[in-house]
Amino acid sequence: MVAGSVRRVFDDLTGAAMMVAAALVVAAPAAAQSPQTPQDPPAADRTPEAFAIHAQSTAIVQGLPAFRARYTGQNSLYPNGLARQSTSITGFFSVRLPWEGGELHVNPEFFQGFGIGNTLGIAGFVNGDAQKAGSNAGVFYLARGYIRQTFALGADREWQEGAANQLAGFIPTQRVTISVGRFAGVDFFQTSAYAGDSRRQFMNWSIWGPTSSDLAANIRGYVEGAVVEVTPFAGTTFRYGALLMPTQPNGSNLALKLNNISHVFEIAHQHNWFGRPGAIKPYFFYTNGTMGRFNQALSLAATGLDPDDAIATTRRFGNVKWGFGLLVDQELTDHIGVFARMGWNDGKTESYAFTQVDRAFAAGISVKGDLWRMPGHTFGLAVVQNNLSGAHSRFLAAGGTGIILGDGALNYGSERIIETYYDLPVYKDNVFLAANYQFISNPGYNRDRGPAHVFGMRLHARY
Repeated sequence: MVAGSVRRVFDDLTGAAMMVAAALVVAAPAAAQSPQTPQDPPAADRTPEAFAIHAQSTAIVQGLPAFRARYTGQNSLYPNGLARQSTSITGFFSVRLPWEGGELHVNPEFFQGFGIGNTLGIAGFVNGDAQKAGSNAGVFYLARGYIRQTFALGADREWQEGAANQLAGFIPTQRVTISVGRFAGVDFFQTSAYAGDSRRQFMNWSIWGPTSSDLAANIRGYVEGAVVEVTPFAGTTFRYGALLMPTQPNGSNLALKLNNISHVFEIAHQHNWFGRPGAIKPYFFYTNGTMGRFNQALSLAATGLDPDDAIATTRRFGNVKWGFGLLVDQELTDHIGVFARMGWNDGKTESYAFTQVDRAFAAGISVKGDLWRMPGHTFGLAVVQNNLSGAHSRFLAAGGTGIILGDGALNYGSERIIETYYDLPVYKDNVFLAANYQFISNPGYNRDRGPAHVFGMRLHARY
């Protein structure tokens, strides 16, 4: 009876979210900052930074009560109940280089812990900080290390506030920016004001990221490549990324080959809609890599070969995955903002770097605590629906496994998720505590498993 009520609520929320998203797509979005000309004297508090140091630490604890499961496979979400924690600590070091427009950004990082079920069993995974390479003792590594070069296309300047990997200063309103090195794809593509920071906002992968794009990354979520951004006028940026793919599923080796590159194109447009800022960001990707092909693997498996062995024989450089998507952000009032994400890929080849989603939709709302006289507090609510292509679902049903899923069998159904969180400040603008709840229907697209309920707490500190 409770499950039926929850499902009816989910369906109502999904319907409402789809109507909001449709209205937003028709309406277009987000205000650009007013340009600052070279003649305008900088205010006393507008001193460009020559260098900057920032840091963050995030600790997440999540618990999963036991749930119904008719069977459990190699990559299934463990059904008997468990709790897991993860901790990340990141340093953000930025410095201006000794020539006009040059910057260097270096981010050493420490990670310890695991996601629920070792980050397996849910396509829309529940911990945005969780890595597929968990560790009890913890490990240090270089998360980001890249050079950014900005070229002016005009004389006008605008002020840019300082932040992690962003030096405060005046930047050209019309510009070309090139970033080369190691970074995360979501640092540049499909960024959202309301669903883009898993350390302060929604934690589910399908909410803060473009999951259906299988965005290139190593096992820790970072990638090597280049991003070119062209801003011909304030409020609109054309963005292209050439990102190296791993040579094995969830692999750390990112081979520099012309037939092992994910090409990502995005148009980010910001303007006002009825006096309220918003953004609309369509994107397209075309990926070459060694991803195995489902239909070829299924044909081989029909002869008696194990599905995982069969798909391994189809992996070769130059295999293709392509798709597209859209992100919409929109402020509705001073204290309420909404967003919607959608994505689609051809579903013919394996998911290799992010997670196993071929068709994605997510929408939600973010509400500031000023509305109930609690400045600094934030409430968020979002819904998700993930789906697989026919070939992908048949491969899992035949007993195949992927980078995050594989129950040994599959009674296919859409993976549906509700996430809600409440984030509040503990100390000034530096320490925050959040409570989080996620409801997952058909985890791993399997009607024979779930629903699952995940309860979490998050402590985030920043400098």
